Amino acid sequence: MKFFQAFFILLFFCFSFYKAQELPKEIYYQFSYHKNVEYKNDTITIRIENPLFCPLRIRLFSDYLKGENFIDDTLKVMVNENSFAEIKIFAKNIDVEKVKFNINQAFGDVHKVIKQNNFALPFPRGKTYKIMQSNKGSFSHDDDYNKYAVDFDMKTGDTITSADDGFVVGVIKDYEFGKDDKKWTPYSNFITIYHPQSGLFTQYVHLKKNGSFVKVGDAVKRNQPIGSSGATGFASGEHLHFNVLVPEKDKTLKSMPFSFENNLSSKSLKKNMKVTNK
Repeated sequence: MKFFQAFFILLFFCFSFYKAQELPKEIYYQFSYHKNVEYKNDTITIRIENPLFCPLRIRLFSDYLKGENFIDDTLKVMVNENSFAEIKIFAKNIDVEKVKFNINQAFGDVHKVIKQNNFALPFPRGKTYKIMQSNKGSFSHDDDYNKYAVDFDMKTGDTITSADDGFVVGVIKDYEFGKDDKKWTPYSNFITIYHPQSGLFTQYVHLKKNGSFVKVGDAVKRNQPIGSSGATGFASGEHLHFNVLVPEKDKTLKSMPFSFENNLSSKSLKKNMKVTNK
């Protein structure tokens, strides 16, 4: 009897491990916005509504409209926070069924002047954590989006706090697993916060499943608890990936150097250093 119990327990853990290695079948998005396309009086009107507390850059393209010479190239529009924008295209005698738009969006206004400021450490006062990966780390801080990020060796369930006042503009919370494999990069839980006073964005990545305490649209304060750490997505283990980002022209966001309180520069943080939030 004990043999069969041990066998089924082992089978259960093997099955759970196998499930954990499968890439998620569902893709989640950190925010949503409303768009409406109408054709009337020989004019296509595209209305895009932005519900976020940050600007959105929208890019639209239609192979059909370009092929029929109604547009020259990709259309670009800035939609301010909590606002909408309309694009009108005069297009007479078109086949409406063939009009398909490829629409992409990116956070932020590249023309906004960025103001540097010192961030609070992204964990509660009195806590100490070791640096797991520093700026330009070869494991995953090797591209423009992650170059100046800092990884803190936080355990699953540890509290994450906001690095500054701002607004939550992105949340993903429904992924459960992670793996040391770049294929898992799109499947991490995270929070994105916009800081209008500086024009910067901060991201808090690899949260555990349902580990976000906030939702899109929430206003947050500096040092406010916002989530729980985990190991979802592309991760070699449980930790917090903290990144400061700025809008990049014709792209999305890019990582940039930053400083914490007491002039603690992100560039000065090295692997295995211990950092205390005093």
